[in-house]
Amino acid sequence: MMSKRSTAVLAAAVGLALVLGPVTAGAASAAGTASAAGTTADGWDAGSIAARMATQAAMIRGQQRSTGAILHGSGGVNPYFGNYAALGLLAEGSPASVTAAERWVDWVYAHLNTAPTADGGRYTIDDYAIVKGAEVSTGSYDSVDSYAATTLMVVAQLWKDGDAAAKSTLVSRIGAYEHVANLLGSSPAGIRKASGLTQATFTYNVAYLMDNAEVYAGLRDFAALESALGRTAQATTYGSWAATTRAAIIAKQWNAQTSLWSWHDSVTPTLSGAFYAQSMAQYFPVDFGVVPAGDARAADSWAAITARWPGWRSNQLGQAEAATPMAYAAALMGDTSGARAMLDDIAAQYSSGWYYPTVQTGSITTWWSPAQAGWYIRTLQLLEPSASAGR
Repeated sequence: MMSKRSTAVLAAAVGLALVLGPVTAGAASAAGTASAAGTTADGWDAGSIAARMATQAAMIRGQQRSTGAILHGSGGVNPYFGNYAALGLLAEGSPASVTAAERWVDWVYAHLNTAPTADGGRYTIDDYAIVKGAEVSTGSYDSVDSYAATTLMVVAQLWKDGDAAAKSTLVSRIGAYEHVANLLGSSPAGIRKASGLTQATFTYNVAYLMDNAEVYAGLRDFAALESALGRTAQATTYGSWAATTRAAIIAKQWNAQTSLWSWHDSVTPTLSGAFYAQSMAQYFPVDFGVVPAGDARAADSWAAITARWPGWRSNQLGQAEAATPMAYAAALMGDTSGARAMLDDIAAQYSSGWYYPTVQTGSITTWWSPAQAGWYIRTLQLLEPSASAGR
């Protein structure tokens, strides 16, 4: 659902963070360590990329509470954004980061709404506020589909990267994660529409492109996990749901007349407005593998948004928040110089602290967060010399 990525939500988090201050002295220490590391990571050789990744991983770990929750700033816990932070931790791959990701997965599992919520859904997860040091459910979430999909992505990645104990724990919880996956199926358990797309929540009947791209990836990855566990029937089911989602995105949300993706299922696409949400949505199908980088639709939509926003390499996108997932898309599209330029510009504006919140004076004015750090790490991973050689 679009508001989870909106600057209004982030502004509220910044306000709370300014009131509440840092998480712990350890968080500030980690941020300071990350900043110091960042000053040595100016190049694009393997060692410099590894140093940059370590900087961002330290920033994320510095925003993790003793409970395992990863803060979206010091103002609260947003499971959607926390999942992207965890994916970054797993991509960085140090023992400390993998352990932190495992703790996040434990936190998410413990906070699933196993009983029906007001809208009738089960195994959703709420956002949490920090009230007098305690994590308190807000009783709401921004979306069902994206929260579920990103949870499945993290679980599937942890199966690949976690230790034996973590894998054993995942096996013991597979039934719960199947309930999460079932949210992405049809009614009554899920929110899939007759079109094959998922709507944002049980009560909000809009299918967003960004959400559905995430749904495709989450189901695809979870089907692979089920297959690895020898759960053939379940793997087939979730794999077929992923295929249905992909087919529906291409059939319902690609507009051949404009050569653009529709950012939701009730709009004709145009790039005349603000960067969010129509322009931002254009690269999500590439980011999540709905279409490969070599696909004509990927090429056409990428050409359109980069023409619409010619200053994209220096984050001149008319918004306060960095568009780090666009750098990830640039790397996938083979525009290595563009991806590097975006990350270098971000580093130039944030590397004095890499701490949330921060305010700078360039094209980006605020908001560096663990989720952004996660995307930054994963983009760096694509830009590693070994990764580039493989493409």
